Amino acid sequence: MERNKELIDSLLKLQELLDTLPDTVESIPAFTQYIRSFLRIKPTGRTLPTIEMMTMFKKRKPNLYQLFKRHSNDDMLSMLTNLDMDYELAQLKIERILQGEVIA
Repeated sequence: MERNKELIDSLLKLQELLDTLPDTVESIPAFTQYIRSFLRIKPTGRTLPTIEMMTMFKKRKPNLYQLFKRHSNDDMLSMLTNLDMDYELAQLKIERILQGEVIA
């Protein structure tokens, strides 16, 4: 678990943001900062769960996600808003990572 402490800490931060920030335009700076920091993580033995993270964001903050998608001037952020997968599967994968499992 120690190997991917940075990733685990970041996923816990995502859960905190999803639980505490409103689904409004005022939350855009916090989520933009989070996503940029998330993308800098270099996990050991696995790929970064970017699709899972964006799926959680899309499902839990739909209004904010749509604002993000419509008004992003950044190509990277625009590309990320096109990532999607089954929400339950994304949630399961994130839970497994938080429990210390190494999954690709």
